[in-house]
Amino acid sequence: MTGRRPRRQNNNNHRHNQPQPSDYDSDYQNYFSDTQQQVISMPPPPVRSNEELNISVLRRHNPAITSILSLAPYAVIYIFSPTTRQWEKSGAEGSLFVCQLSQGSLGEERYNAFVLNRRGLQNFDVPLTDGDNVEITEEYVILKVDDDSGLGVDNNNGMNGKSADLRIYGLWIYSEPPPNSTAETRSINAQVIQECAIHAGQSLKLARERLEATRQNGLHAAAAAAASTADPVEEVQSSVAMGRQVSLRDLFGQQRAQDDGWSTTAHHAGPQGWHQPGMGEPMAQPQPQPQQDVLGDLFRRAGLAYQGGP
Repeated sequence: MTGRRPRRQNNNNHRHNQPQPSDYDSDYQNYFSDTQQQVISMPPPPVRSNEELNISVLRRHNPAITSILSLAPYAVIYIFSPTTRQWEKSGAEGSLFVCQLSQGSLGEERYNAFVLNRRGLQNFDVPLTDGDNVEITEEYVILKVDDDSGLGVDNNNGMNGKSADLRIYGLWIYSEPPPNSTAETRSINAQVIQECAIHAGQSLKLARERLEATRQNGLHAAAAAAASTADPVEEVQSSVAMGRQVSLRDLFGQQRAQDDGWSTTAHHAGPQGWHQPGMGEPMAQPQPQPQQDVLGDLFRRAGLAYQGGP
């Protein structure tokens, strides 16, 4: 009989006892990957109010909007047709917002009525410029809009924001009878629209008056500065009587003529005929005189005896 073979030693236990390679991060009990850490470290977005959400949406269409003064959940825009003399839908309906805009170029306050259109891509955006352009009736809030308002509202009549000099819009604001929460929606929004239009008109008037006053003050200041720094040439010219201008050539020419006249008179006239003409006297022609002994007269006046010829 052959003896038993000895059992081979099991090395599995030895393999389990060998240390396993580690990345030093996955062994950490609360280990998170980079992506997981970024997600966890990001703070939650801040909770925004409905007004902030509405303003962010409205600013996409009109960046000048700064705040919302009033709103209505639902409004329909009608336009008055001059041909049919009736109110017809303009194609814009949705939430109505009465907003305050940033100040204009003159520093005036600005407001608008904005309807976020649910029926199309073209929204209703009307500036509120004057209280005379707003009228409140039992059914509509009527807005009169000039052609230069820059509207872009299309309607079924083919009238758009640039086809008529004056457009009349009617805002039908939805409201339910009391005691519903929307019972006062129409009256509140109508009052806010009218007050904003009145304030905008007054603000624009004051801004124009300030501009005109500033312009007048600037003109007065410029005139005073020009008067204080007058040209010396103008001052010299103004000193000449009756606007008569005298040049150096005229002055020296007149003096030279006077000197020539005196020299001629001194050689051809006697002592009694010496006369220097004044500045304004005309030069008289010397009268012919008989020949005299000029040298003798001069010596006699000097006290010397003059001897005549041999």
